[in-house]
Formats: sequence, C-alpha cells, structure tokens
Amino acid sequence: MPRIRTKDLLSRIAGEDVRALKLKGMQNGSFCMLVEFSDGMFIHENSDGTIKEYPKIDNALVWLKRMTKLKEVIVDIEIWRENEPKT
Repeated sequence: MPRIRTKDLLSRIAGEDVRALKLKGMQNGSFCMLVEFSDGMFIHENSDGTIKEYPKIDNALVWLKRMTKLKEVIVDIEIWRENEPKT
C-alpha cells in the first residue's frame, strides 16, 4: 500500500480530497491511519518511512481533531489485539 507523510496528508485533507479516513486496529494493540483519496488508499508514515502507529485510539482522534476539520472517522477493530491473551 502506498504511504503518505504528515505534511502531504494534512495538505490533501485540507483540500477536501478525502473519501474516507480509517483508524485500523492492529494485533499489537496500536492503531494505524489509512486514508482514501480519489487516487487511492494511503497509509500514514513517519519521516523515517515506517508506519505511524498510535498507541491508543484517543491519540489519533485528538491529533485529527486538532489538525483537521474532519467530522467523520471510521474505526476498524476487527484484528485489534486479536492475539492477546484473554483476561
């Protein structure tokens, strides 16, 4: 999946090119951000090229609220913490 850095992500969100923004739960308990634009789906990446992971969903939501005017975000928890032992 193609990746997108923060500066480009915010620029494209400001340009209202967003079709969907999804926070996807990962097996390790963190979340990553997938953004669908008219030209495809991208995953948010760090400046070193690794996938940007948010340790808690609140971290991503607070950042999005502060940095964008988005009103709708999809949260996908299908595989979130799937391999963690049950307590």
